[in-house]
Amino acid sequence: MKEFYKVLIVDDEMLIRQGIINYIEWEQEGYKIIGEASNGEEALELLDSYQPQIMITDIVMPGMDGIELVKRVKEHYPDTEIIVLSSFEDFDYVRQTFQNGVADYILKPKLNTTELIKTLNRVTARQTKSPNIQTSNSSVHGILRKMVDGYQSIRDMDIIQEQFPYDTFLLIEALWSKHHPPNMSKQQISALLKKELKDVIHFDIPIQEHGLLFIANFDADDLPQVRTAIENGSRAAASPSAKWIIGQPFHSIHQLKELYEINQKKLQQYHFYLADRRLLAYDQLPAQDDTQPDFDLNHLIYLFKRKQFQEAFIYLNEHIGILSHQYDRDAFEFKSWLENIIFNIIVLLGNMNYPIKDLEAEKYSYFSDINDAFHIREAIAIFDAFIAKVELLVLPSNVETTSNIQLLLDYIDDHYEQHLTLKTLADHFHFNPSYLSSYFSKHHQEGFSEYLNHVRIKNAMKLLRSTDLSISAISEEVGYSDPSYFTKVFKKVASVSPSTYRRDNK
Repeated sequence: MKEFYKVLIVDDEMLIRQGIINYIEWEQEGYKIIGEASNGEEALELLDSYQPQIMITDIVMPGMDGIELVKRVKEHYPDTEIIVLSSFEDFDYVRQTFQNGVADYILKPKLNTTELIKTLNRVTARQTKSPNIQTSNSSVHGILRKMVDGYQSIRDMDIIQEQFPYDTFLLIEALWSKHHPPNMSKQQISALLKKELKDVIHFDIPIQEHGLLFIANFDADDLPQVRTAIENGSRAAASPSAKWIIGQPFHSIHQLKELYEINQKKLQQYHFYLADRRLLAYDQLPAQDDTQPDFDLNHLIYLFKRKQFQEAFIYLNEHIGILSHQYDRDAFEFKSWLENIIFNIIVLLGNMNYPIKDLEAEKYSYFSDINDAFHIREAIAIFDAFIAKVELLVLPSNVETTSNIQLLLDYIDDHYEQHLTLKTLADHFHFNPSYLSSYFSKHHQEGFSEYLNHVRIKNAMKLLRSTDLSISAISEEVGYSDPSYFTKVFKKVASVSPSTYRRDNK
């Protein structure tokens, strides 16, 4: 007899419940609806009777809301995986449910057959048991996973404490995009790290579908050597699509869930925004921009209605530039904001009688791609692709669009040795200077001057490696009239002086 994952649907709106139930051929996909509930109290009764593996629930409901329901379910039915439904404006509620053990979420505007099946399959793939057979996993790896989820037993803790004799613990994590996996297999990366940590007690925790999570246990005095081993392992498994995290040390295995939920997830957020950082340690976090983001959706709507589109795009770019440096902002919140802007722009253009058929058809694809973005540049590139289509729709053909920005970058690469300023470039390409400024901030996490310095120093490095020109001559060759200023900028970018760089790389 075929076994199915049992699913419970909870939403106070009957049409939503019926819509979900009728979205897909449930049994054909390996699932079975065991019931539906209109509020938290009804859901708990059904949970007690049927004990489903999966519950799909709304957040905002009368009586017992989704947040309280999630708490109760994870307390009494810890093996039940929970998927929450939310609107764009429900982000604060969603964040609370994740802190209580929610497995995944779906934005209601994205709720369709493909998204629902994909989310269900993602959640069930993480379950280590078969759909209808309860198993007890007493292995260390399984217990550590249960500890991260917060439902280990007293017997589990007795087993786990025997494994870790030292006073210091550290979480080590490797992450990668599911669309751009590293050039080594998960097993190969794991083997490399284990080789570096051979003198340290360590276990992997099977929690990451697209990544690895390890816990190491050692004497506090050995922390520098352990960090060096991790750095060596991350270098050996180098891949442009993989990111590594060294968590904050802690001193009791009982802190595992708290450290993972708070510190480790904070580091994951930083990694989302720091697209160019390969390895990030708890004590190497950059200072974030304290500018308070103050976005006014009504102002954007006003600009669109008055057909002041370029001003609207500049306003969006400036705000994205600010958000890009708010490293502790939840990545889900940033992505939801982009999706919300896409949603509102399409509605606005439709109300203004623009032909939005293509944008409407691609809307859910934009939502899905942004949601899956591994780091901020991926998310912004998808958003920019949408804005480029909007520009083609609303701007006259003689107005420059963001697609021409590559001409500007090519111009900098070809003329970096000349006297270049933001104003001269804006005049040359007929761009708005404010737009250019916000573009650099948004796409490069640096201003125009910093970008130009990086281009010049990159070319200076090439000359230092391949020629015998003096430092002063190279300084002038790449656009700096003052050799001492060139040396200062070079050290800031390359972390060594030009002469040291030449000695080490000639």
